[in-house]
Amino acid sequence: MSKLLKPAVMQTVLTHDRRYIRAVGLLNGNWDPDDQPIYRDLLAASDVVLARQLQQATLIHGRVNLADYQSVSQLLNRHPQWFSAGAQQALLKPFQE
Repeated sequence: MSKLLKPAVMQTVLTHDRRYIRAVGLLNGNWDPDDQPIYRDLLAASDVVLARQLQQATLIHGRVNLADYQSVSQLLNRHPQWFSAGAQQALLKPFQE
C-alpha cells in the first residue's frame, strides 16, 4: 500500500537533494561513510525515516526492504559502520512495537 508524501518530502524527491541521495543510498545498500575527506558521514535517523517514506510510497524499492525484519537485521549486521546509534534505533523501531 503506497502512502502519500508531504510536500517537503516531494520537493526532496523532485530536486534529488542531499537527503534524497542519502536515503536512496541506504535503500540500495550503497553507502560509504568514509567518502567525505574530513569526517565520517554516518547515516542518521532522518535518513532512515525518509528512506522508509520513499519505500512506503513505492517511489524507490531498493535492495533493502525496510519493512522486513530479516532484511534490516542483515543490513545492520553487514554494515554497522554506516549507521549512527539513532539510525540503528530508527531501523529497528517498527519491529519493537
